[in-house]
Amino acid sequence: MVSLEPPPPVHPARATKTLSLPEAMALVPSEAFVALGGLWFQNNPSAAVHELIRQGTGGLTIVAAPPSSYAVDLLIGAGAVRTAYLAHVSFDHLGMAPNFRRAAETGSVEIIDGDEALILGGLMATLEALPHHPVHSVKGTDLLHRSPLSGSPAAAGRDVLAAPVAMRPDICLLHAQEADVYGNVRYDGTPFCDPLLAKASRKVIVCVDRIVDNAEIRRDPHRTVIPGYLVDAVVETPYGAHPCASQGRYAHDEKRLAAYIAAGRSAAQWRSEYLEPYVLQPRSSDQYLAAVGGAAHIERLASEVS
Repeated sequence: MVSLEPPPPVHPARATKTLSLPEAMALVPSEAFVALGGLWFQNNPSAAVHELIRQGTGGLTIVAAPPSSYAVDLLIGAGAVRTAYLAHVSFDHLGMAPNFRRAAETGSVEIIDGDEALILGGLMATLEALPHHPVHSVKGTDLLHRSPLSGSPAAAGRDVLAAPVAMRPDICLLHAQEADVYGNVRYDGTPFCDPLLAKASRKVIVCVDRIVDNAEIRRDPHRTVIPGYLVDAVVETPYGAHPCASQGRYAHDEKRLAAYIAAGRSAAQWRSEYLEPYVLQPRSSDQYLAAVGGAAHIERLASEVS
């Protein structure tokens, strides 16, 4: 007797999303709109930014959750940025961000500034599939009148002070602690604004200190912060946030960051003392690690977070 029941569905095997760092950064074209994850010295996508610069990717528009530091300043100093949507860029207690400051003062980069709520409001509008997202927090500031991020007064309406226009980056670059080959991402600390940046972007590339087995991800599903369906590529890059910190793994390298700032007294000095020896000359993450003292040096930083 012929069965009339339909055959069981065939589920194609999930495809791995692991790429090498050069392969992943080749997905970022020049003139793309790039979102940079992390917050201040935490979880900067440093290795990804190094590789972007080595590949000569330029003309970028960038956005970063405030406050930002190393990744933003490095891209600006390398001449890779045309426009930047930013609220705060500095190296906290270590001092000003030298390349950002120079670019803002000379006008070499179009700096579109706003407060945190305006920038995140533009990303929220994208998540909500709305042209604008209401923001109330700029009352009493001149950002309402001078920042392009404040949006249209007509769109804001009588009871809403600002309505940032929806912001949709082409590529989001993140650093996290763990992921599986399918792009399920885990953080050992707070993810800050990384999930918002990931959800608002068209493509997401995540560098992680360690790739773990999918069985481990499934044993603790509540620890998955960014699910694999949002991620287009995952790259295993041990110590990939250095000289910044990877939460729960290693602290930021204060001496290296201080030397970065000191080199930034002039554009020429910064290029010869930092960009050339630590970004352009190393042709891989391993060569970069060797240039900064090797894994043993960063493991000593790890003792500061244990």
